[in-house]
Amino acid sequence: MDPKNEQKEDSSVDLINFDVDLQQPQSQESVEQTVPVDPVPLSPVEKIPEVPTVDESSKEINNETPKASNVDQLLEDFLNYEANLSMTDYIKRFYQIRLEQEALRSDAEFSSKCASENVHVVRNRYRDILPYDRNRVVLSQTDENPNGYINASFISLPKGRTHFIAAQAPLTSTLEEWWKMVDEQKVVLIVMLCKLVELSKVKCERYWPSEIGQSLIFGCYEITLESEESFADDDYLLRRLKMSNQKTGESRSINQLHYREWPDHGCPSGEGQLINMIEKMPEYKGDSDAPVLVHCSAGVGRTGTIISVNYIRELIESKELDSLDLFELVMSLRKQRASMVQTQDQYHFVHKCVAHYCRERLGIPHPQPREDSPMETLPAVPTRDAPVFTASQPENGGPSLQGDVDEESDEDFEGNDIPDFPHEPPAPRGPEELGSAAS
Repeated sequence: MDPKNEQKEDSSVDLINFDVDLQQPQSQESVEQTVPVDPVPLSPVEKIPEVPTVDESSKEINNETPKASNVDQLLEDFLNYEANLSMTDYIKRFYQIRLEQEALRSDAEFSSKCASENVHVVRNRYRDILPYDRNRVVLSQTDENPNGYINASFISLPKGRTHFIAAQAPLTSTLEEWWKMVDEQKVVLIVMLCKLVELSKVKCERYWPSEIGQSLIFGCYEITLESEESFADDDYLLRRLKMSNQKTGESRSINQLHYREWPDHGCPSGEGQLINMIEKMPEYKGDSDAPVLVHCSAGVGRTGTIISVNYIRELIESKELDSLDLFELVMSLRKQRASMVQTQDQYHFVHKCVAHYCRERLGIPHPQPREDSPMETLPAVPTRDAPVFTASQPENGGPSLQGDVDEESDEDFEGNDIPDFPHEPPAPRGPEELGSAAS
């Protein structure tokens, strides 16, 4: 069955209408059965304003939010909101995302049974960055890979013009399957967001030739590097590849945009260069309806960030932006692939990029970079006070408020036990750290 068709109606979250329960998604007893949680000493934090309760009748009204009649006002509201966010606010809201992701782990709807099978261990770079069964990319089956498994997920968002495949970077053991996915999904644009080696660790196997005019063979696929183009004052380049299927005799061109200066688990130094590359994506995708293949190392952090920013860009350009709720946007992505927008810094960076687009649309000069306040500790019991901006707010004032609650990883994992929560666990051990035994 095509995984794009087997998603349930609620897998793409409507960013306009949300009816969110402020309670914890599962009992403490249930969480403890999933992963052990140690008590976390926390420093006092500023009291969060109470979220007003809403009765059922008003919920029905809010669920019929009209289409934005004044997008510019919506963008101004977001800019004012973003300008007043402190680092403490980002910490609290990202903590809520982590909690909500954790709740998904015990939900059968978000299972990763196929990815967890022993036969696929060598196909997973990290042990807990696995595609959900419901929307994983399925390759044509072979004796060596009877499930057609590859660590990649279909990603789509409501009203978004571009569909994506979010994937981990290929391993030595998956190079042929990588190009098989490109071929079968008719991909014409690959966006690469990592270097081959970062901090002396392999983050991606080279899946294209290193020299112009050179060809490499991956199974039945011959890949030729036809050209390489750098962009002045930018941190990315364009490679034009030719893919030839030696079984069918078919050949076609593939574009690869490679952003080379994005640190793992971090963010670029500024928004401008990444946004420049994002704005080039439609040009190199052309009229193709095929998904854009985006990958970093794990296919979640940098990958989720660029998909989020591109989505808001598309809605602003098409004037279909009805509301701006980046919390729910991230959760919508995480319901399609775990840990999308993996770190608090990346969540912050999405806000900065959206603010960048808002200023461009409104003709407002971009401000000088500001110094953020020092990091503070996570709140013990987060309550979501992040507003959802809509162009038509209630006349009695105030932005609408919603509430909810997950998750993921950072440094290299040194143990064999399941990482603890609610702290950010370190990156899990994958084949890249097991040496020749995994390849």
